[in-house]
Amino acid sequence: MEISNKNYSSPSFRAKFEAKALKEVVDYAAKNKQLRKLDTALNNILHANEGDILIIHGKTPDGRIFSNFTMGKHTIQNFSNGAQSPQEASFNGILELGELGRKFRSLVGGDVKDKTTAQELISRYSK
Repeated sequence: MEISNKNYSSPSFRAKFEAKALKEVVDYAAKNKQLRKLDTALNNILHANEGDILIIHGKTPDGRIFSNFTMGKHTIQNFSNGAQSPQEASFNGILELGELGRKFRSLVGGDVKDKTTAQELISRYSK
């Protein structure tokens, strides 16, 4: 995974993650003791489909907090319902995408394509 921070006024990241923007979401999760939830959601997203997910989060000029998720030609808007920061809005959006439900299928433009293999599970969880 690689997360990058484009120099927009808002941080952004992809489902292949590089440090700065992910750090903001991870710091939020750590501060709120939610790292395991974030890890589970990111793992589900990583194994569900190939491709990059770009997330841009921030505040609109009128003060609304948002995070937008884009994959290829598909974009979903995730306006915050009660989030206090863009990091919290992105955290909540990642958790929702990690459920691999309707919002995730809208983003990827179809059904979930699980990449998990039996051999991977055996090597990950056995000695």
